[in-house]
Amino acid sequence: MMFTVPMEFLSAAILSKDAQAVSDELLRIGSLDAVTMKSVSGIKEGSYAPGSQAATGKSVEISRIQDLRRRVEGFLTLANPPIQPSNPADFSSETLPDLEVIEKNLGSIALEIQNLREGQKELQDKLLRLEELRRQAEAQKPRDSVTRLPSSASSVLAYRRGSVPEENSSRFERELGALAAVTIPAQVASGGRMSMMIVTMKRDESRVQALLSRYGWKEGQEELSPAGTGSEALKEIDARRQRIRAQIEDKAKEFDGLFSSRGRNLADMWASLRAAELSMRMRSTFVRTDSVSLLSGWIPAADRAKVEEGIRKACTGRCHIEWLAVGQAAPDGSEPPVEMKHSKALFPFQTLVTNFGIPRYGTIDPTGFVAIAYLSMFGLMFGDAGHGLVLLLVGALLLGRAKRRHSGDTLAKLILYCGGAAIVAGLLFGSFFGRPIVPALWFDYHGVVNGDPRSVGSVRNIYDILGITIKFGMAVLITGFVINWVNLIKSRRWKTLLFDKAGLAGGWVYLAGAWMAFYFVGHAYKALPPMGLLLPLLGVPTILLGFKEPIEYMERRKRGEARPMTIGTILGFLMEWLVGTLEVYSGYLANTLSFMRVAGLGIAHVSLMTAFSQIAAMASPEGGLSIAGILILVLGNALVIALEGLSAGIQALRLNYYEFFSRYFNGTGRAYKPISFKSAE
Repeated sequence: MMFTVPMEFLSAAILSKDAQAVSDELLRIGSLDAVTMKSVSGIKEGSYAPGSQAATGKSVEISRIQDLRRRVEGFLTLANPPIQPSNPADFSSETLPDLEVIEKNLGSIALEIQNLREGQKELQDKLLRLEELRRQAEAQKPRDSVTRLPSSASSVLAYRRGSVPEENSSRFERELGALAAVTIPAQVASGGRMSMMIVTMKRDESRVQALLSRYGWKEGQEELSPAGTGSEALKEIDARRQRIRAQIEDKAKEFDGLFSSRGRNLADMWASLRAAELSMRMRSTFVRTDSVSLLSGWIPAADRAKVEEGIRKACTGRCHIEWLAVGQAAPDGSEPPVEMKHSKALFPFQTLVTNFGIPRYGTIDPTGFVAIAYLSMFGLMFGDAGHGLVLLLVGALLLGRAKRRHSGDTLAKLILYCGGAAIVAGLLFGSFFGRPIVPALWFDYHGVVNGDPRSVGSVRNIYDILGITIKFGMAVLITGFVINWVNLIKSRRWKTLLFDKAGLAGGWVYLAGAWMAFYFVGHAYKALPPMGLLLPLLGVPTILLGFKEPIEYMERRKRGEARPMTIGTILGFLMEWLVGTLEVYSGYLANTLSFMRVAGLGIAHVSLMTAFSQIAAMASPEGGLSIAGILILVLGNALVIALEGLSAGIQALRLNYYEFFSRYFNGTGRAYKPISFKSAE
């Protein structure tokens, strides 16, 4: 659709007892951009129930529902893969979800998750301590053939042999396991004592001594040599590591099992909360008396019949509906919201438009023009089929990743489109990874930039390339003029159409100036058009530009908003005209020459690839390509793709925003945001 979507203003009165059903039906249809009736009708808030206290209570309730829903969302995203919530449209909001029960369930789940997380952290800490203990034990390189080694041989580890009462052994080993330590049981000695070997870190000596004293540790008769026990210690450490890893895996399975068992309940819980939240938000835009509720808002004209049928069905005909013929504005004077409707394929370029601003209602939707201009600029600056193929693959990978994660894919699609534009331009210029491998369909960019005398066709040198981009820029600017004229005609702004610098007078100046420039270049920079033709061509529109301020002044005088005319007023008109004329001539020249950056980046792209090719050849003195030469080409291509691709994308965006949009774009519109079960946050 070339223009923004036509809107109609709905005003309806229903019985208050039907408000819930009507609200849910409007949410299912998802077309109403609600407007509070008070702002349209001018009825005082005090005339309506339930009053400020109830309204405050409803606001608190919505806030609580939102908080609970966000908590549920947090749990849904913790699952692997994330759990997809149920559809809110499948949940009736006639009965408010039991928030106390939901809060209790969420608290229970949070406690389970916390316990699992703490268990996982404790096991991870144990594993890390064992890893350190093993590194130190292995660094000693024990020799089993040696029978005795002083305990001071290790500055990090401490080896002990002794025994504890058998009834204390389990607790002793468990508490000792919390440290970086390992125990190697031997056998039950006489007197009911369990003998064992202990390997600990010397830095934990004070804590180890406390445990030994508490559990009745009795040192062996002779000092233990680590030389003969090192291998046993390593085996025990490895065994404990395996057991802890298995426990960590069990915790992970418990975590997944938690969401497997509770996932469906969480998904439904989110949907019921969302349905209640949206229903309350929709009804908060209604204005109600004890028995009647009033609702209003903007609807796309194409949805009028569907919305009216839905309201009548929800309240079984107990309603009064009006579609107000408001033209370009609502009853309170505000403009309709703006919806831009076109192919989903153009959505990335719509994002580029809306990032700059929302076009005014009733004007041309510039998305299609931006898509063509942006991709053409990018291709001219980044014309390499090989590099475009890389961008295409990167975009495809990012798009697949976004779909798997159910995240935004705008950037991925934009990269995909830019890759396609670069491939097309690369085929036109005969460039594939910086080399003229494929025959050029238009002209050999590399040959022209490098001064190859074999280059044939109309493009023979760099000045011809600059001329192409200037002509391209002129086509973009003229398109902007035409779009602006259509918008002004559609909105009946005749004065601006005739006398504005972006209106007919400004366009006349630009076209006349362009013709004069081509005439001058075509005559070898030695002759201008005849003065008898040049003066009316430039003089008439230049004089018309001076009428804008006096006409606006006369309109203000009629409304009593301006002082009587004086000499100072006339001099002010003259200065405004002179400064405005200077701005028009210099601005349009600068806008046109600004498109030379398209050629500049394209030439720089070719020059960089040529330089890397020459460096690769220098690294291969025997001809062909050596390993060093191939590495240089690979790194050079990667560098050019990253830097030049980013630069081309930014410059194409800049030219659209500051050269193209400046001709026609009025970013004062308000985006169309209907409330529906599919509404984003």
